Amino acid sequence: MILAQRYEHNPIITPDIHTPWENLATFNGSVIERDGIYHMVYRALSKESWVEQDVLQLSTVGYAKSIDGKTWTDRKQLIGPEFTWEKYGCEDPRIIFFEGKYYIFYTALSSFPFGPDGIKVALATTTDFITITERKLITPFNAKAASIFPDRINGKIAMVLTANTDRPPSQISIAYFDSEEQLSSEDYWNDWYAKLPDHALNLKRSDEDHVEIGAAPIKTEYGWVLVYCHIRNYFSKHPIFGIEAVLLDLNDPQKIIGRTNAPLIVPREEYELYGIVPNIVFPTGAVVTDDTLNIYYGGADTRVCLASCSMSELIEEMLESDKPRIISKSGDYLKRYEQNPILKPIEDHPWEKKAAFNPTALLIDDTVHIVYRGWSDTDVS
Repeated sequence: MILAQRYEHNPIITPDIHTPWENLATFNGSVIERDGIYHMVYRALSKESWVEQDVLQLSTVGYAKSIDGKTWTDRKQLIGPEFTWEKYGCEDPRIIFFEGKYYIFYTALSSFPFGPDGIKVALATTTDFITITERKLITPFNAKAASIFPDRINGKIAMVLTANTDRPPSQISIAYFDSEEQLSSEDYWNDWYAKLPDHALNLKRSDEDHVEIGAAPIKTEYGWVLVYCHIRNYFSKHPIFGIEAVLLDLNDPQKIIGRTNAPLIVPREEYELYGIVPNIVFPTGAVVTDDTLNIYYGGADTRVCLASCSMSELIEEMLESDKPRIISKSGDYLKRYEQNPILKPIEDHPWEKKAAFNPTALLIDDTVHIVYRGWSDTDVS
């Protein structure tokens, strides 16, 4: 089982109490590397801002750069509310470089108190992180966590997004476009949304789970690697956040080739357990350097953190994910017996009619003797 190793100097970006637009929280960083420079866009949260007659913690998009992906400088506010459809905040950006410019997809908030109808996907583009060349609303329906793929798929622009994030059940889905202009076509999206189940990428393990896109897709020779957030028991009082990964077919990203069987990270460290929203690890960025997959994630909705793992080992595990395995303490794989279970309840034995389990075993003269717990139909062991 692959586990991502946390960076020893986490968190890598924390709130700046002297900067009003990011003095409460800085988290959910999305990162891209171009020509030896790492660029990060992240969600910044102010302690208190006025929007017309409302006082709220206002989200905007911050920017920082780095030469190693770990130490960040030149922080500034890059995207703030300008239009009615985003006047209550700009959240959780995802960045991708596509055909000559940087696409920054983010969540636009148009109403307060926040509700599904006022939470949609928007887009800003830039070539230099100084001037925003274009901004527009993308989805006419509730959605978050969108990103296009870095290359066209079968000649089309491909997007992955999470629809109905605030009106569960959410649905990670794929959309295709003939041109950039079509990205913001309301007619296109209305037709697409009417057939939402046809576009599904089903990553939930149960109806009680919730999934959201994490980082932008990464292209490998084996398929697209998509790092995402899988939340178990989402509708309970104690949801469990985890960072997972899935491997998608290069030509048909709705086709799942393999996936992780367990989270790469779950909340454990103090900077993940305590913050604006406790017990959260939420991935929003991923960059590959040599064979290292660097995952950028938000810790407790308060700060940006970093963890890494071997990309080749991760892909190998995902490709083998359809084969049930157990990991021994030594790290070796144990294989389940194909004819399990070897003991089970016997209907005609009242004393073990309900269950037969928890054995101990001893080998004597080439014979295995098992003593086990039998559970009767009257609940006596």
